[in-house]
Amino acid sequence: MSGYAITKTDLDNQMGRLVVDIRDAFIAAAAFKMLLDDTTILSDAVLGSLGYTGPQIPEIRASFSALTNLFSISKALATQPATNDFWFDAKHLAGLNFH
Repeated sequence: MSGYAITKTDLDNQMGRLVVDIRDAFIAAAAFKMLLDDTTILSDAVLGSLGYTGPQIPEIRASFSALTNLFSISKALATQPATNDFWFDAKHLAGLNFH
């Protein structure tokens, strides 16, 4: 059995898709952080009225701050002076505990 043939075109397409997907996800996370930062739209009171509890609200805000910071670092717009688990809060939002 020879299996599935992998071609350069397959790899090129997969690599391109992955890069674009990551870029688009970072752009979406940064846009969502801007929405979270606009307290005229999503104040803590509004988030609370939607059912988010006191501890969840700062975790949500910290998650998107960290992901936006990671995006800025990836574009050389910021630096990270010390180690940081950018996924610490975000993985809780996804219900995940990954390393």
